[in-house]
Amino acid sequence: MTQAKNLIHKWHDLINNDDLNKLDAILADDAVFSSPVVFNPMKGKEITKMYLYAAGQSFNMDKFKYTREIHDEMYSVLEFETYIDEISVNGVDMIEWNEDGKIKDFKVMIRPFKAVQKVQEKMVEALDSLN
Repeated sequence: MTQAKNLIHKWHDLINNDDLNKLDAILADDAVFSSPVVFNPMKGKEITKMYLYAAGQSFNMDKFKYTREIHDEMYSVLEFETYIDEISVNGVDMIEWNEDGKIKDFKVMIRPFKAVQKVQEKMVEALDSLN
């Protein structure tokens, strides 16, 4: 069993309990977040936490589900599906773990293009509400 497969339960517990407040415990201080709607990666724990929190607010978590997982060494790739305003969203979360069992890199990729546009719209709303 890979290390990532042993660590992914931390992420699933957070998502399944809809408790993004626990992000502090699983994010590395130097975490990086790459969004499908922002050109440059976001660097640092606080900005990564903010974007993950906004994503949680943007996605319809009642319909969100992981459909497939692949784990290799310190990497996890999780395919997901959800709907936002009746638009089907399909994507992947790519997670890299550090030696301390914390997320050091989190990248989200989404398809189709209409879904990317909808996610961007909802992320802007969520990020504005945080400020």
